[in-house]
Amino acid sequence: MIQRIQTLYLSAAIISYILLFFFPIADYANEIQGTYRLFVTGMKYTEQHTTVNFWATFPMLGLLVVAAIFTVISLFQYRKRKTQLLLVNLSILFTIILVGLIFLFYADHFFQDVVKVRPTYQFGCFVPLISLVFLLLSFRAIRKDDALVKSTDRLR
Repeated sequence: MIQRIQTLYLSAAIISYILLFFFPIADYANEIQGTYRLFVTGMKYTEQHTTVNFWATFPMLGLLVVAAIFTVISLFQYRKRKTQLLLVNLSILFTIILVGLIFLFYADHFFQDVVKVRPTYQFGCFVPLISLVFLLLSFRAIRKDDALVKSTDRLR
């Protein structure tokens, strides 16, 4: 049902997941080595427009794809609210792990191993937080909808 508010929240979360493919997560600027940009699809060297390291960011890409798939599936499970709640919970879990990986592991990993320059966080770093907010809002709306259906069942 397209008119339900949780459908809009889930759609906004999916759009924010898609935006993460286009915006960099962090920039590593060094006068000697040049500028590197961390994307979900890998670390890119901006002077030559080449991907330096794809496999190091593969877990981040995998978590993003799994969370997006669970969100898309939950978007079409509007008749089965229990399944929809479970899928949204799993998507929230994977998004929290993704945010933890971005802030705790990847920024420091590339700082210590590759560039040795502190990162400057870009818009892509905060996109999973935006999708997390939309997922939490959709979870709340689904629970509210489920409570409304249960209350009408009691009156019969």
